[in-house]
Amino acid sequence: MPSPRVVITGMGWITPLGHDIDAAWARLLAGDNAVGPVTHFDASSFATNFAAEVKDFDLAHHMPALADRHAQAGLGTRMALAAAAQAWRQAGLGEPGAPPRGLAPHRIGMYLGAGEGSLDYESFWATNLAGWNTQERRLDAPAWAASSYQRMSPVRELEQEPNAALAHLAAAFACRGPSLNCMTACAAGTQSIGEAYEIIRRGDADAMLAGGAHSMIHPLGMTGFIRLTAMSTRRDDPAHAARPFDKTRDGFVMGEGAGIVILESLDSARKRGATPLAELAGFGSSADAFRITDMQPDGKGAVAAMSAALRQAGINPTEPRADGRPPVDYISAPGTGTK
Repeated sequence: MPSPRVVITGMGWITPLGHDIDAAWARLLAGDNAVGPVTHFDASSFATNFAAEVKDFDLAHHMPALADRHAQAGLGTRMALAAAAQAWRQAGLGEPGAPPRGLAPHRIGMYLGAGEGSLDYESFWATNLAGWNTQERRLDAPAWAASSYQRMSPVRELEQEPNAALAHLAAAFACRGPSLNCMTACAAGTQSIGEAYEIIRRGDADAMLAGGAHSMIHPLGMTGFIRLTAMSTRRDDPAHAARPFDKTRDGFVMGEGAGIVILESLDSARKRGATPLAELAGFGSSADAFRITDMQPDGKGAVAAMSAALRQAGINPTEPRADGRPPVDYISAPGTGTK
């Protein structure tokens, strides 16, 4: 029996350039820039004090009936909820919180590329300081535990886990099918879509919410990448700091946001009367097995992943199409800007 064809029936975006597909796309075409000084915290003393932040975001604008229920979720999770709500509506599945139209909840799964939530910084650092024995230069575990019991919130601690976004989306959209999360850095959002595609192809779900969501514009996130020398330090010109293919590139610019799509078998979409926006034809994944900060210099990993995707899609990259067009129209590169 052939594997089912898989299509996209809904899309949603929360980005520094806009809080929906149309707004962000219009600003992209206009060449607008969302990079500027960090406002989430005081980064004035940091080597990189700029980022692309999502401004004026309010979950209630996207999910008015459910916003209070998810108010304690981390920023990345709340942006994932908003992007998913956009995709859900476009796919014709109804309103978040209501039973999905035309699909059984246990046949709807999720695959996200979502990172850890933001730390409860004030409580975290205060607890560490309270538990440190200065004279003996060691951690006093009972003092640490007493301080953490007094200061830390169980809910805030749970919201830091990478599975938090999955839990919130499952509750909001009644998704009771396969539920997974991957943390493969820059590739996570794209990989989640490919893995969700494979779940539908093997018949384990009729539809999947897939995509990525994260925010690391906080002291620990920024410090880590600064110490790796992976971020641009063009403090004098942050608007032009992101130059991934320029020979003068000096690192990437931190951003945040969420992008979610609804993947669905073509048969399911047709039964519901949904409009396919695009079809996924192939997926490939690989690991460089090289170094934590560097890719294989000869690009073996990228070649393996792209070749696998082309094979599954039945595309020969050396043969033009019947109408004379090249076999591949567009390649989306990571473009980190690191050397």
